[in-house]
Amino acid sequence: MNKPLHVKDLFADYLQYLTQKGMSPTTIREHRRFIVGAIAHSIADMKISSLRVIDAARVIEAGSRQGEYGAQRAVVVFRMLMKYAKNAGIIVPIDWRDVEIPNVPQKINEYLDKEELEKIRNSLDITKPAGLRTRALLEVLLDTGMRITEAISLNKADIDWEKREAIITNAKTKDREKIYFTDRSLEWVKKYIDFRNDNLPCVFASGRGRLLSVTSRNYIRTHLQHLGIKKHIKHHIFRKTFATVLIQGGADITAVGDLCRHKSPRTTLRYYAAVNKERSKDLHQQIMNRELNGRVTPEEFLAGTEPPRQDRDAVRVRRRVM
Repeated sequence: MNKPLHVKDLFADYLQYLTQKGMSPTTIREHRRFIVGAIAHSIADMKISSLRVIDAARVIEAGSRQGEYGAQRAVVVFRMLMKYAKNAGIIVPIDWRDVEIPNVPQKINEYLDKEELEKIRNSLDITKPAGLRTRALLEVLLDTGMRITEAISLNKADIDWEKREAIITNAKTKDREKIYFTDRSLEWVKKYIDFRNDNLPCVFASGRGRLLSVTSRNYIRTHLQHLGIKKHIKHHIFRKTFATVLIQGGADITAVGDLCRHKSPRTTLRYYAAVNKERSKDLHQQIMNRELNGRVTPEEFLAGTEPPRQDRDAVRVRRRVM
């Protein structure tokens, strides 16, 4: 008689499967975090054959202790774990698609406006190696939409300076993809490389080797957090700014998805939804102020400057005629 399998028996093989599938180290690390966290502390000792959809409630409860979005992410990992088990030929009594993902508060689409970008640019001391490197790196992130791991993996030989483009490996899908620079970002890269005067193959260097994301993150945290910008200034906000600026500039959803290299159109749609909410506020201010400009403001009323009755009536008549 075969020994019954428990949920915890899937953990090692599942993580190995993610590696073999070519998932990024960041994604695998995130899955491991919820496996050894929410899932291990809720249903790890349960027999797979006795699982029920309702057991997801235990995963949700344990996941809620892993941050604001912990419950949602824990259930996503649980669903993928069950899908893996089924594809591996293990009899699973529940359909992973029946496990509902809990709703969580929608993330605010934080991005940097022109004033904030200038404040960041002006704060960097480009007479020093770290300051110039950070300036070049941020310009590249802003103009290409690359993730930080993609940017620091970039080599000088990868860049086609004439076409202002490069072929990189997508940090998530591992696909080879094309990204585009602007003249501005390439000028900063060239200035930084010339300043270094070394023979290292990497575009962004630290000491005698390639720049590490943690090194750059620590520099940003130390030098940019005092600027009074009430946003989380980290590498990814420049990618978000890239997508938002494209949308605000009129780029269609297909172009934005291609340039951001989004795997799913739903990811691109979230940026459009965020931008549309901001447009709604602008439209509200423009339309309501225009359509109701014949009304007396509180300031006018208190100051005794309310226009004569006949003037207000004339305004209404003119509107009806128009």
